[in-house]
Amino acid sequence: MQQGIGGKRCRQHEATIASIRRHPTRLKSGKEALKLRFVGQRMAEKIDDVIKTGNMRRLQYEESTESAIVTKLFMGIYGVGMTTARDWYSRGMRTLDDLSGSHRRIVLTPAQQIGLKYYTDLAERMPRSEAKAIFDAIKAIAIGIDPSLELTIMGSYRRGQETCGDIDILLTRPTIDGRSHSGVLRKLLPKLRAAGVLTEDLSYPSDLDDEEAKYMGLCRLGHEGKMRRIDILTIPYHQRGAALIYFTGDDVFNRSLRLKARHDGYSLNQRGLFTGVTRDPKTKVKLSNGIIIASETEREIFNILKVPWQEPHQRRRAT
Repeated sequence: MQQGIGGKRCRQHEATIASIRRHPTRLKSGKEALKLRFVGQRMAEKIDDVIKTGNMRRLQYEESTESAIVTKLFMGIYGVGMTTARDWYSRGMRTLDDLSGSHRRIVLTPAQQIGLKYYTDLAERMPRSEAKAIFDAIKAIAIGIDPSLELTIMGSYRRGQETCGDIDILLTRPTIDGRSHSGVLRKLLPKLRAAGVLTEDLSYPSDLDDEEAKYMGLCRLGHEGKMRRIDILTIPYHQRGAALIYFTGDDVFNRSLRLKARHDGYSLNQRGLFTGVTRDPKTKVKLSNGIIIASETEREIFNILKVPWQEPHQRRRAT
């Protein structure tokens, strides 16, 4: 429940930020900001604070407390969310050493143990060149299994950023010859492990033969390379356009596009653009999925939503 609440709060904050960014002129007060959609009283007070002092004193104080610092440290471990991090703090944990060794008083999941073991490597963003070299090695092995496979490196790499937090690979295959990529992960993952590209498994799909599956693990470039996070996702070929949008990001761009779709009476997710979706008028919970009308290319989805085409490198927030 806590994670759901946290996710909802995060989405609300992003909607607020997007609303402020769309404002045509620089805000002069929190009172002016209150007129904007998604801006509440607390956010207006923070805006007033920024305008008057150039910083957020309350936020600076909150982020400097021991509990905030330790919680942030623990959340840097793969598989650890805010609820778990705060629980560990409440139980006396203060450092990474407190979480390891025979003296520890908590039980870590296998994934958390891996995240703790390679904490330093995983906390560091990798150069774009390293991500490309790992991707090229994986693609070569995959093409050796089936030359018709299509692999695309997603996320921040596709958006053109110079560093990447992890590697996201989208894998699919044209079906014009009556075949698909079903079963390719069953062949690919052992070969990547044997080649030394994959080093640790974090999560295996329940069905390796499913056309829509996700593998999560660690990889590295060469035997001395640093450990890096990697996800390999397989998708049905007819969903590739929607999947390219979804897994390219960034998250603010994606949410804005989904909001536009919803405003126009559609529903957009990683599988496609749907029409005829019905929702409960009170809870807004989806009652029916509707009918898919676009999914094969990114451009057809943009065109139906009447959104000007944006190259992947344009789909990122200003920094």
